[in-house]
Amino acid sequence: MSRLQELNFFAKLGAAFALMIVAWLMPDWRWGLPFAALILLLLWVARVPKLGGYLKGAALLTLMVIISWMINLLLQGLAPVAALAVAAKMAARLVATTALFYFVMETSTPGAILAACSRARLPAVATLILSLLFGMIPMLRDEFERIADAQRARGMEIDDVSFLRKLRFALARGVPLLVQAIRTAHAISFSLTLYGFDLSRKRTTWRDVGLMVEPRMTWPERAAAPIRAD
Repeated sequence: MSRLQELNFFAKLGAAFALMIVAWLMPDWRWGLPFAALILLLLWVARVPKLGGYLKGAALLTLMVIISWMINLLLQGLAPVAALAVAAKMAARLVATTALFYFVMETSTPGAILAACSRARLPAVATLILSLLFGMIPMLRDEFERIADAQRARGMEIDDVSFLRKLRFALARGVPLLVQAIRTAHAISFSLTLYGFDLSRKRTTWRDVGLMVEPRMTWPERAAAPIRAD
């Protein structure tokens, strides 16, 4: 897992985009479902952290997509079997897409993202957006889990209940999650202002980012390597 974290952020992001395009080009569910299953298998082989929680969310997403698309297509007059095939194809595409970008988020640290962006000479705005995007989502997910723990501590049974009840409790977490997201965004903006973040000011970096974030060196090589300031 440590080697995946050291892999260049843009290399992982490019691979995720390429596989996502393949998933969306699959002609029907008979190709899409095995491909989505293969992506999930690769995540399990790579031992991506907190995969169990993602799989629960993916199962819920699959069910919601299939139900919503089935209702929509049936109302348009499509036959049930054909509607189910289209819904399964869309669900497979979304599961593959979310799984790929879940992999990128869980194996990319904020420092690795910043190092890759600075090495690529990206504008400050693009660097900030990428760092916040791939850093905020895991934070909000952890906050979502903390809200669930608070519900359990207050005596709300949210585990051994029906699916509709679980869905209602999950939706009830949206309001405190939204409040926490706004507070976090305010704290980040205040910190940037406090530390004098300025889009017109260029930054320097000492990290040599190639395919891996930092090439591994032996101790004599590391001690003799000069510090770079690009």
